[in-house]
Amino acid sequence: MSGLTKVLLLLAVLTAGAIVWWKLNYPIYSWNQKLTVTVSTPQGEVSGFSVVSVSWAKNFFSGGWGGALYHLSLRGDATTIDLGRGQFLFAILGYQHSQETQCTGLIAPKLFGDEKLYWSPDTFRQVQAAKGRGPVALPQRLFPRFLRFRDIKDPATAELVDPDDLAKSFGPGFRLVRVTIEITDDAVTRGIRNILPWLSRQVGWFRLNAGPDLPPIGPANLIDIDTL
Repeated sequence: MSGLTKVLLLLAVLTAGAIVWWKLNYPIYSWNQKLTVTVSTPQGEVSGFSVVSVSWAKNFFSGGWGGALYHLSLRGDATTIDLGRGQFLFAILGYQHSQETQCTGLIAPKLFGDEKLYWSPDTFRQVQAAKGRGPVALPQRLFPRFLRFRDIKDPATAELVDPDDLAKSFGPGFRLVRVTIEITDDAVTRGIRNILPWLSRQVGWFRLNAGPDLPPIGPANLIDIDTL
């Protein structure tokens, strides 16, 4: 065996060892979740759903480095419900750089695992084990944030929607019936840009009058999220 071959073999062994070490010490827990929202309208019940890929990866810069213990990534679109007559309700994915309760990446860990220790390996494994269980109704405390646009073509018309009072935003006869989540093998769904084509442009934060404690909301809360 030549010297070069020995060096290449050693490098291959070291690389494989490093990959195994990394996977053992910095695992990634992932699943696909289907969020379905059903609304009662004057024309009857309508539903909308989206399938989002959720990944929790142990953060290399956690602990003494001062970073969060896990890095959360969401791949997919906000849930869109077509209420008819040009009106749409959106269940947003959550907030960038935020661990707020309404982030949809937190719903399944809090529902299927330990609500207080929702970002732990045991909790993540409990979520993964819920695959095949079917849709589970969410308690209101785990509802995502809801959003609408008075003019679907104008991001400046964004408004938060009260899940207890859809009639205030959409008119008499509109009522939220249920919100469910399901851990699934279904593929990530896309299509929100068909409703909101301006999401492809550089649009700033929405002008919401929602109080000083609410993080900013914008296009990044409707499609694909990474937290630090």
